[in-house]
Amino acid sequence: MNGAVAPGLAATAPQERGWRWFVLGLVLMVAVTAAPAWPPTLALFAGAVRLLLPMEQFALLVLVAIAACATVGWWSGGRLFLAVLWVSAAAYVLWRVPLPLSGYGAFLRGWSVALGAAFGLVCLASPARPLLTRAIGAVALAGVITLTGFSARSFGPAGTFDAAGQMFSREYQHRLGESLELWRARSASDSWRRFAQRFPEAVERTTRVEAVLVALAAPMPASDAVGGARPGPLVGLVPALLALESLLALALGWAAYHRLARARIGPPIGALRDLRFNDQWVWGLVVGATLLLLPTLAEWRVAGLNLVCLFGTLYALRGAGVLTWWIPDRAAIWSLLALVLLVPILGPVWVLIALLAVTFTLGLGDTWRDFRAGSPSSRPWSS
Repeated sequence: MNGAVAPGLAATAPQERGWRWFVLGLVLMVAVTAAPAWPPTLALFAGAVRLLLPMEQFALLVLVAIAACATVGWWSGGRLFLAVLWVSAAAYVLWRVPLPLSGYGAFLRGWSVALGAAFGLVCLASPARPLLTRAIGAVALAGVITLTGFSARSFGPAGTFDAAGQMFSREYQHRLGESLELWRARSASDSWRRFAQRFPEAVERTTRVEAVLVALAAPMPASDAVGGARPGPLVGLVPALLALESLLALALGWAAYHRLARARIGPPIGALRDLRFNDQWVWGLVVGATLLLLPTLAEWRVAGLNLVCLFGTLYALRGAGVLTWWIPDRAAIWSLLALVLLVPILGPVWVLIALLAVTFTLGLGDTWRDFRAGSPSSRPWSS
């Protein structure tokens, strides 16, 4: 471990180039982590962000990812000082985060440690694999560790999922309550009343957004046979949302580490237009759709919905890569402008649904018909 760069990776893994998207990622990281402190005018938007990110301390996950990369980098020939520095920083922030050592606070700390340790182990076990394959493996391993921890404190699989669901249901209710309190204070002001008189349609839209957020997070009534209330619809998607958030954190931590250290631990992150992964991943989508649609597997519908959400998002990203490969750089800005102009006409929800439908269809179709044939990826995401 005395060399500057791992011998097997030095020739095949050039340094990352470009800072535009990386800096944008850092800005978004800070923005979403600071969502609880957004001004009352943006309280509804902040509430939506806080519900879509199971771990609203997103910057903490990125810090843990950097620490894991630094540890693997030291093992691959990097500096011990950097590994000690980043691991100490991550440990200090984990300990000092202003959350109790129980409930959501304990889950945040446990998931962060499990994700960082799993990513480090996967990187050491498969040094030739690209980032996406390692990140998926790390999330899966961290999930197994987390489920094992929950199982040790509950009775049976049902108790495991019920405990996690109730914990996140309380956490989501707390987050949404804070955001709605800020928003209702804003909507009771004189300036908002004047705005409502001039633009009643805008006020009606904000009312609908508030109702949607409440419906997504509020517990649903259950029958007497089930007992109690079931967590809200969005709480059931926490596993998939947490996996996607963790993948983003690992990618940003990977990019940050390779801009701060010289010892490489793998190839750089490829461009979106080069995004490909193993075609066998389609079985995750098939299994999820089967669990979701078959009436005889009704008790597994939540698991099926999470699989569809996770792999559907990955295939939508793959379809976005196909789109960026098809659309010339000169036309990209005009395409983006057209989407922006459609938002006030159709509404952001319908524009987002249409975009996801197109990208998902292209990504899934790319599994059977390589739309980018003849243009092999110079930086494969997965193999």
